[in-house]
Amino acid sequence: MSSSSNISGLLAELINGTTETSASPASVRNLNPVSFSTSHHNSQIKELNSRTTPQINATKKAIVLKHALATPIVVSSAGSGTGWFATMKDLLPNYGVSETTTGAISATGITNYPRYYIWILPDNTNSDNAIPVLKNGKVSNIDIFQLCSIKDTSMTEELVEGALIRIDFENRLLKSDAYVVNIMNNTEEFGRAILTELEGITSAADACAPCGDERPSVSHPTGDSIPAAGGAAALHDAYVLKNRAAGANETSAASLYSILESRLGDANLALGILANAKAESNFDANVVSGVATESSLGLWQMNVQSEGRVSVPKSSMTTQASSLPQSIRIPSNSSVIVYFAGGQLAKKNGVSVITPTDYASGNQDVDEVYEIVTDPTKQLEYVIEVAQSMLATITYNAADITAGDWAQWWQIYFEQPASIHNRREHAAALGEDLSLSVVV
Repeated sequence: MSSSSNISGLLAELINGTTETSASPASVRNLNPVSFSTSHHNSQIKELNSRTTPQINATKKAIVLKHALATPIVVSSAGSGTGWFATMKDLLPNYGVSETTTGAISATGITNYPRYYIWILPDNTNSDNAIPVLKNGKVSNIDIFQLCSIKDTSMTEELVEGALIRIDFENRLLKSDAYVVNIMNNTEEFGRAILTELEGITSAADACAPCGDERPSVSHPTGDSIPAAGGAAALHDAYVLKNRAAGANETSAASLYSILESRLGDANLALGILANAKAESNFDANVVSGVATESSLGLWQMNVQSEGRVSVPKSSMTTQASSLPQSIRIPSNSSVIVYFAGGQLAKKNGVSVITPTDYASGNQDVDEVYEIVTDPTKQLEYVIEVAQSMLATITYNAADITAGDWAQWWQIYFEQPASIHNRREHAAALGEDLSLSVVV
């Protein structure tokens, strides 16, 4: 089980900001004389109250780990079809509840709350409380964490994995029946940063070789000096130093387009993918993300903070894709979406990524990852491979899909922003620059 003492970076900052407010001590200026028996009685009362009174600051920050699939995704009064209502309709008549009452309960959607597994952040990084153990993007010990409900009907957005929320309890004394008080950060970028840090935290089962298992003990004595910042920020700074040493690597938009069009066989698609490179890097193959806690590299800003995985589209992607032509929307059950493309590209070339926790603990040499992921040829080949994999899941008439459509498509499924931007404008500008007769 992971130890909180290994937490650093963004998580440590969040935890250090969640220490509960202590109760103010009783005044010592009441000097009225009292008998010994009265003093003893008051002392017992004070001790009893200290055992039963909830903490003043009972609300806490928490990280969303996973949506509880047996519950609705969004708050809705249309509860039919959910497991809860099916059970209620079957059981309530057995307890003498009339059909009218049962129908009324069903119609109102009462207690039909979206529920999520959450990790309530400890008060400090030295806490012995269990923390999530992430392997291949999934929390392996999810069952030990508390379920939390969204009971405020104004909170209609689905929470992403890694979202930061503040919670309270219906019963503060027993700390039971948790519910969301407010949503503090529900962006994909923030969630990815949180999950990346969690995945990099060493657990007891993954301890170093001297501790008795088979995990190799890696060191890089000739690596970069560690910047003052910790975790994700330090790793980002290391890649920035590499970028400064390497300088810019301006890549020809015309040559990139020529290869994309030749290999994918669709001028509009090629321009749409190229428009994202324009927006992400301005065709500098060596560039590093400007976000202080994100290590994304190269033409299409591929994130290297985790080895990543290939899986189905997240629900947020499906929502964003509703703006696309129906024929190019990737089915929700198609396992073709690459998460942490930089990590996957490094792995494809036989190099392991360095997580923020790895870097903070001394595994410092980011040379190999940087050189591979910023190689424009390797990036381009990988982009074509990913595009072909995603295209294999859809059937469309190429003449019906514009370069602007493809620009949005690539942004949603490959760049994966929290909110989509207008990449059609980039496609239109590039089309003019390259003198292309394509439809935007």
